[in-house]
Order: sequence, then structure tokens, then C-alpha cells
Amino acid sequence: MEVEEETPSSSSSNPKQSSSLCEECSINPSKYRCPGCSIRSCSLACVKSHKTRTCCTGKRPRTQFVPLSQFDENLLISDYNLLEETKRIAESAKRKRDGSFGQFYFKLPFKLKTLKNAAARQKTHLLLLPNGMSKRDKNQTYYNQRKNFISWTIEWRFHSTDVVLVDNGVDENTNLCSIIEKHIKANPCNNQLRPFCEQLDSLRFFIRKNAKGTKSPFRELDIKAPISQQLANTIIVEYPVIHVFLPSASYDFEIIDDVTPLSQKSEPVNDNLPSPKGILYREEEVEDDNSDPHILDLMKYMNPELAMELSESNSKQGVPEGLMVEEELEEGEIPSF
Repeated sequence: MEVEEETPSSSSSNPKQSSSLCEECSINPSKYRCPGCSIRSCSLACVKSHKTRTCCTGKRPRTQFVPLSQFDENLLISDYNLLEETKRIAESAKRKRDGSFGQFYFKLPFKLKTLKNAAARQKTHLLLLPNGMSKRDKNQTYYNQRKNFISWTIEWRFHSTDVVLVDNGVDENTNLCSIIEKHIKANPCNNQLRPFCEQLDSLRFFIRKNAKGTKSPFRELDIKAPISQQLANTIIVEYPVIHVFLPSASYDFEIIDDVTPLSQKSEPVNDNLPSPKGILYREEEVEDDNSDPHILDLMKYMNPELAMELSESNSKQGVPEGLMVEEELEEGEIPSF
């Protein structure tokens, strides 16, 4: 008898239930109940027979949903053992992986790598989930290398309704209005989408700027502009999720303006920096004709008598030679202190 897989029936003390027949042979009284399918059996032969016939494992499904009203101490212990077993298997696999292969790095397939690079060139940070996640399986976004464009999967969520629509194969050069129009006009009988159909040109589209944060601000999209121009500086998980609002609808999230493109950084000029003392600067003079510019030495064009007077005045006042008083400078000369 397989004691580990099938346990004796707890109702054997009840005369009415103990007299029930074996559900496999229908001859002998039942003595055991299968934890997996609850079929009653009388012997090892009947146990094996019912497993072969029903493809039953003889084990209780440990992940099966149980209502809270039926949850007892035995189920609590079973759930605890399941979690401990899962943790032990995961840690064992991690130790085996690190010991055999060293540090593990996740490598994207070539198609997904080119997709991320194409999105990065448009300043869109695209995050991809591991295989097996529902959003990863639903995503059909790809990069067309021959035509050099991204074909997006887009999810539409209509405000104040439970309508969620998904588009596959959306060209990034298509504007949002033409995409949403085919959905709304294709379902004119949908009462929830009727208000959106009546105000198609006035709809407001929003996308979360950082898809990883629940409190991330939103950005309003231009309904007439292509998609590729509106996903810059945005973090997207798998594919864009666009929220559609009526023009009269209110929203309870923060909206930020589009980020202006970064300009080329220039070296700031600090006017507070001291200039070298005793230096006369030369001024570059550009003539109106096409001739080459000339460097003019202002000292050559200064009045000799005025230069002599300034020199004598500076020597009397103890000013180093070559440093002129500001009031006496000719136009175009820069004083230095």
C-alpha cells in the first residue's frame, strides 16, 4: 500500500461512510481516499488501477485555490512546506550555476538587442522583461532594419471605462489620431467608446514618463504627431501604454511638459576673474569688404603727446609703467586691474 501518496480516510469512524464501496472495483468497502482526485479505493491494486485510468499522481495539488472558509491548519503547514521547498530548490540552483559557470550575464537575442539600440537612438529607454512574463509574451514590437523603423505594440486604456485595446505592428511614423480612429469607428455600437467617437479630434493622450514608478508623472502626447517624436526621454517597459481621456475629464496625476533638446554646452565666462596687470589688449578689426582681417596695435595710433603726458602722470603717482589711468584711455583699450 502506498502510504506516502494516499492517506487513510478520516471518515472511517463514520459507519455510513465506511460502508461505501470502492469506486474502482465496486465490490469491496473503501478504505482509502486519493489526495489528488478524492477517489475512494480498497486496495493497492485499485489504487494503481485508478492512477492508470485517470492519469492521477496521487498527490494533492498544492497550488490549488482554496477558499478562506475552508483554510485550516493542515493547509497552512502545506503552504509553508511548499515555500520552503521552493526556496531550497532556488538556492541550490543558484549555487550550482555560480560554481559551474561563474558570474552569469543575461544576453539579449540579436533582434531584441537591435530593437533596444534603435529605441536608444531616439532617446527612448526600452526595458524588456524575462521570457515567461505575460507582458513579454504579449509584446510583438520589432525593429525593421531594411526600412529603418520600429513597429510598436501599443496598449490603449480608455479613462472611466474597462476597455483595453492592443495594437500590433504600428509604424512609428504613424500619427496617433489615425490609429485610434480605426478602433473607435470600427466599434460604433460600443456604448463605452461612443463619447470618445464624438470628440475624436479633442481627445487627450497621456503616457507615463517613467513606467517603473507608480507615482511617476505623465506626459501629454500630440494626437497629430508621429509616435517616434513623442517617446523621447521616456522609460517604457516592453511597449507603450497610452491613456485616452475625454477633453472634459479630470485627472489626478502630475503632467510635465516635453523636455527641450539639450543644447551644446559652452564654457561660462566669469567676469570676476582678474586680468593680468600692465597689459594692453589688441583689438581685431573686421572690415566690411572681403579683405582679410588685420590686427591693429592701438599704441601705434595713439597721440605721442598724450602718451608722454600719461607716462609722466603715472610716474608721479607711482603707477607701474605701461598701466594707464582709466579716464585717459583711448576708445578700444581695456583697462586691467
